Amino acid sequence: MALPFSGRKDGLSLSEALPDRSLFILVAMMSFLAALTLTGATGARTLSTRWAGGAAQLLTIQVSEPDQPVAGASKTDKTAPQTRADAVLTDLAALPAGTQVHRLTQEELARLLTPWLGDAGKTALPLPAVIEVRLAEGHEAPLDLEQALEAHVSGTVVEHNAEWSSRLRALAESLLACAALALATVGGIATMITALATRAGLSTRRDIIEILHGLGATDSYIAGRFAWRTGGLALGGALLGTLLAMAPLLLLFRMAAPFAASTLQATSTAMPDWRTLPDLLPGDMLAGLAALPFVAAFIGWATTQFMVRVWLRRMP
Repeated sequence: MALPFSGRKDGLSLSEALPDRSLFILVAMMSFLAALTLTGATGARTLSTRWAGGAAQLLTIQVSEPDQPVAGASKTDKTAPQTRADAVLTDLAALPAGTQVHRLTQEELARLLTPWLGDAGKTALPLPAVIEVRLAEGHEAPLDLEQALEAHVSGTVVEHNAEWSSRLRALAESLLACAALALATVGGIATMITALATRAGLSTRRDIIEILHGLGATDSYIAGRFAWRTGGLALGGALLGTLLAMAPLLLLFRMAAPFAASTLQATSTAMPDWRTLPDLLPGDMLAGLAALPFVAAFIGWATTQFMVRVWLRRMP
């Protein structure tokens, strides 16, 4: 007949068998690393999606001497394009429906060139017209687009971003694979730490466990006491590690925010204000960080259950 052991008066003294400080701190460190890795994986996946659906659909067209008249155009024909840039814009109007065509203004072009030329508005260099073409989703640019524009307006250059998009997407996928491997490694280390701590606790309380087991304490009861103790420590440590990781994560996210601009005509490349930063955080990243302590607690609980039950079955 099993005896009704009390949760606090069973004689296991788990606070001594499983010291709070060591396991708590180790789990906090593992959770800190896991939070950083999880955030990096989320960022890589977000950028991969943006590059796949953004840059691949983007064309950049440069027209030299944009304000000069088209060669061979009739000056008396008012319907004919008056400038080379207007001629290219007219040709681009024939692209599939849903295509967005935007010619960068002087202010936008100056902002793009500022890192290389300084104040582009004061330079004496002849600047080409830059036209951004964003194709509709599921559409590709005609294969002869560059040849057709060149035939109509000589000196027109078409830059396709699809090749760079595929390379960047491959880079993002490799980062995702590395992040997954890092998460698996952190989880494996946490499991090993919990297993070693549980084994040490069992060795410390071997005599007491044998006595209680002989008096009728079941394997489920003993394993449950150890598991809930370990799970609670893992939950607390993971909460601390996740909270500590939030400060560097917010800083890194704020620094990386300007790279989230999806178009060349982004109005600003400045970092967002700290007060608006929480609204920009991805929801899936926040959900992953919120679930991290509970995952750590489950790993601690399940590992301890397994270790204690195996140890009890081997006990003579």
